[in-house]
Amino acid sequence: MNWREKASGNTLNRLEFEEVDPITKNQMGTLKLGEKEWALGKRCGVFGVLNITPDSFSDGGQYIDLGEAILKGESLAKEGADVIDIGGESTRPGFEEVSVESEINRVVPVIETLSRKPDFPIISIDTTKPEVAQAAVAAGARIVNDIWGFQRNPEIAEIVAGSEASCVLMHNSRGGWLRDSTLDSIKAYWHISINVAMERGVEEKRIILDPGVGFTDTRTQDIEIINGLSELRSLGFPILLGASRKRVAGEALGLDIDERLETTLAISALAIDRGVDFIRVHDAMENVRVARILEVLKNC
Repeated sequence: MNWREKASGNTLNRLEFEEVDPITKNQMGTLKLGEKEWALGKRCGVFGVLNITPDSFSDGGQYIDLGEAILKGESLAKEGADVIDIGGESTRPGFEEVSVESEINRVVPVIETLSRKPDFPIISIDTTKPEVAQAAVAAGARIVNDIWGFQRNPEIAEIVAGSEASCVLMHNSRGGWLRDSTLDSIKAYWHISINVAMERGVEEKRIILDPGVGFTDTRTQDIEIINGLSELRSLGFPILLGASRKRVAGEALGLDIDERLETTLAISALAIDRGVDFIRVHDAMENVRVARILEVLKNC
């Protein structure tokens, strides 16, 4: 990856990027996921969503019970998910924040139980709170997924660096756009997030970027993101796309949230063909099958 320090300048502008050939990068690059290594460009990984919340937009309340949450995590693993992404606070538009204690009480018992299982997938904690990230990592999570990309609470970056965890830095337009162009704004936002991460000791090889589909203002902007994935990959970092069941997968056809499986699969296929490294989904088995058949077709 071609990040480099300038001799001087504002803290948030210290690191510049040179665009690289993403295909070359993916053929040769290795991502660190906790103690494991992930060969980029070999196949698209799947994050399976496990929301331990009463109010998430798609599956709120289904897995708030500890036993149900553990069963769902085990099911996602059996369906082929490479990462189980566990969240204890909804991030849907208009969500109400929960206390640190409540969020920890929701996620830590599940993480502790699942992380002890032999050969279980990597566990990710989806949180914006440093205290929750710390507790989750101590319980066995190896990825911290922050929808604010370390910009709301930069101390999360220190937790990631100190624990040798990996991270997902998501672009979030809810704090305002930085540029007129959707893609340019995302790249500018990521520029800040990567600086925050690296200045606090997070290794480049532990960083994944998420363009934040659904955290924009309009479906048109979400479509711009999906159509611009090749450009976003030019930064040289692996990309995760989370479009599962979101408005981009249903609004144009008037589909309710529980009717968006096929449209989500279509978006996953398009994103994988355009080179994303990971997809974050609710329906692991179906999306894993899409990813694997695309690999077969490409290798024929």
